[in-house]
Amino acid sequence: MRANALYWAMPASLEVFKQNYLVVGLDDEAVKRIADLSRLETYLAGESLIQVGEKSGDLYVILEGQVSIVTEAGDRLAEAGPGSVLGEVALIDDQPRSAAAVATGLTRAARLPAGELRAFMKQNRDIGFTVLANLAAVLCHRLRNADRKIDALNCQDPWRGSL
Repeated sequence: MRANALYWAMPASLEVFKQNYLVVGLDDEAVKRIADLSRLETYLAGESLIQVGEKSGDLYVILEGQVSIVTEAGDRLAEAGPGSVLGEVALIDDQPRSAAAVATGLTRAARLPAGELRAFMKQNRDIGFTVLANLAAVLCHRLRNADRKIDALNCQDPWRGSL
């Protein structure tokens, strides 16, 4: 469903959208223009926003509710709530989804179609640069955290205390 002006006229929804890291550093008009690209989607508990292996670069901003991020094997990786962004890796690398996102209850999300978002960013390069810089900062932070966790695992002695 296309997000219409009436929906974004509801201050609470736009305020939640403004909480996502993609729009940090943008003025209210730029945020509104990005929000206007989105489609409002509603999911019930157990419904998938994103499926493992899906070929899509669409981004999702959670407006209401909670979503579980799960592996193909069903292991829960994380929880996402209002203001969270999902799907940013596929937006950048245009590869199939590596994890699923499943609503844990009634959830509303703003889906930003990848093609429209990319075209908007190309036409509005200052806004596009800010969005890409925000994406890069978050993905770098996640990579550094993953590196620290791997280093910590490598430093552990698996035989310690067992003999």
